[in-house]
Amino acid sequence: MSRLKPWLQHRWPLPVYRPDPQQPHHGADGYRNLFPFQQPRLLDVLRWEWQRRRMPVVRHRLERIPRQASELAALNANRDRPSLTWVAHATSFIQLCGKNILIDPVWSRRASPFQWAGPERQLPPPMTLEALPALDLVLITHNHYDHLDFNTVRRLARQPAGCPQFVAPLGVGVILRQAGVPASYIHELDWWQRYRLDGVEAELTPAHHWSKRWMIGDENRALWGGFAVRGDGLQFWYPGDTGYQDQLFRLIGERLGTVDLALLPIGAYEPRWFLHPQHVNPEEAVRILLDTGARAAWAVHWGSFILTDEPLDQPQDDLAAALAQWNISPEVFRLPAMGETRWF
Repeated sequence: MSRLKPWLQHRWPLPVYRPDPQQPHHGADGYRNLFPFQQPRLLDVLRWEWQRRRMPVVRHRLERIPRQASELAALNANRDRPSLTWVAHATSFIQLCGKNILIDPVWSRRASPFQWAGPERQLPPPMTLEALPALDLVLITHNHYDHLDFNTVRRLARQPAGCPQFVAPLGVGVILRQAGVPASYIHELDWWQRYRLDGVEAELTPAHHWSKRWMIGDENRALWGGFAVRGDGLQFWYPGDTGYQDQLFRLIGERLGTVDLALLPIGAYEPRWFLHPQHVNPEEAVRILLDTGARAAWAVHWGSFILTDEPLDQPQDDLAAALAQWNISPEVFRLPAMGETRWF
């Protein structure tokens, strides 16, 4: 019971669903996507688990995953130069308008409700959470465990410089409050709504996905999405977890205008029969770049947790093949190393 207690403490209460009948993505029983979506079913999960048991052992060549020492001294000294650092998996660190921003911070050993079971981190983060400059703003895209980490949120809520502001989709705030974030520091958004902190603006964009954090009772009762982050004359965009839907990404491109750098997910995509509605593969990530008209992209959401069936190092090879297929330079859609920073 002692091992279960911390888990039980941060599963409840469930999100309170308050639909707006004027919004087409607010359904009777939960949020829904703008375009037809195949919701994961229990039978599909069981079929996948059965197939995985019959698969040969997958070799994950961790030495192939690029990593580098982070520019922590420069990041901590920086006050006015825009920067973007890929930390690991879906976690990125942004500096804009003198503000320090984290997207989907996960520093726990497992992407799971337990720290003794579930997907385990295969490579450590390139820096500790405390080594980063004090955070001003944290953006959470949805409530899945590899994007919303209860223990990391709790650490951020207690940072010595004070709790940062948290921005998340509708229904996610209940978890943040359970982790110790004061209600006045939590800002829940619907799609296309914006939050401003001095010169920084964060806008929640639609994604083709779903939400669930518990076995029963909360499916799609919290919203999901991505974030456009603006400041210093720049716009970054991270779509969050998403399946591929060309109409959706053309719409996002039209609404956002010029995206200077898109953080596009390339991992956790096999088997396609099960995962294609909810996670893009590298070739689809390239198509998102083209659909939105973003000027450049960085590959993220890979290399840390074994969530699906492809080898952990395979996304980089599939991305290289997709770039060749679409005749796009690897300098336009880059594969950064964990810990790498781009300065603007």
